[in-house]
Amino acid sequence: MQCPCCSAKSFETCCGPLLAGDEAAASAEALMRSRYTAYAQRDFEYILNTTDPQRRLDFDHAASREWMDGSTFTGLEILKSSEEGNKGVVEFKARFRTGDKAEETHHELSRFRKQGGVWYFREGKVIPPPPA
Repeated sequence: MQCPCCSAKSFETCCGPLLAGDEAAASAEALMRSRYTAYAQRDFEYILNTTDPQRRLDFDHAASREWMDGSTFTGLEILKSSEEGNKGVVEFKARFRTGDKAEETHHELSRFRKQGGVWYFREGKVIPPPPA
């Protein structure tokens, strides 16, 4: 099975070991991809566990779970990814459908932090679509 993160790798060699807890993400981008896959597979525990412990109280658990449960995720595009020391930034577009609605795109600039050799999602800023 191809990995839902659109890496062109198999799930077993891409995000599968991360979601199973067998491996840690090697980069901020790998964590981003695995979090997208977790959303696609409705693995809320992985989303929670890969959120920066310093930010978990700020994380809107109910909204995240509701979006996850009500959506079908249809694709991920990484626009850019960079790391410097223990900080990483990934800009991406995630495509999804909610109910019978047309496909939508979530465009975000996400920040990551590496602590104790483990990457965590820190925060995300939604990038609105350009005006029509």
